[in-house]
Amino acid sequence: MKKQLTQIIVLAGAIFLIATCGRGNFSEKPPIHLNPNMDSQAKYKAQSKSNFFVDSATMRTPVEGTVARGQLREDDAYYHGKDASGEFITSAPMAFSTEMVTRGEERFKIYCAACHGMNADGKGKILFYKYPIPPANFYDERIKKLSDGHMFNAITAGWLNMPSLKAQVSVEDRWAIISYIRSLQKN
Repeated sequence: MKKQLTQIIVLAGAIFLIATCGRGNFSEKPPIHLNPNMDSQAKYKAQSKSNFFVDSATMRTPVEGTVARGQLREDDAYYHGKDASGEFITSAPMAFSTEMVTRGEERFKIYCAACHGMNADGKGKILFYKYPIPPANFYDERIKKLSDGHMFNAITAGWLNMPSLKAQVSVEDRWAIISYIRSLQKN
């Protein structure tokens, strides 16, 4: 009889635990997290105020001279179109291949043809809007005499009424566009 009573008490206790501690119950409280590790850590949100730093800014300016990984641009000729003295290079720092010219033609048609025309003659669609300063004609002798570095800089930083395209056109594609323009000027 004592054994049956013990079994009934254990069974009732198990039923009580199952009924009251099940995962199906809803609670407004967050669950207990026994090993938080780095799941919930103190941190600053971007642009928030900091009580730690004197200037109260959470976002810190990088140390002067810091370069992000993969962003080191040591080759001035390739990345800036200039030599060590800061002068524009006369010719591109690489040989123009047929693949490069083909890529340059594709990029020219995307980024340049609207203003400079499909034939690079300065008669793009922008002329229909009575643009006050006409785009450059790449067959003009003055433009043909420009150095490759100067043309690279014009694409990168803009020139006269041409805006900068450095955000849209990669360095490699800028050189490809120049290779395409030079191939047109030869023919």
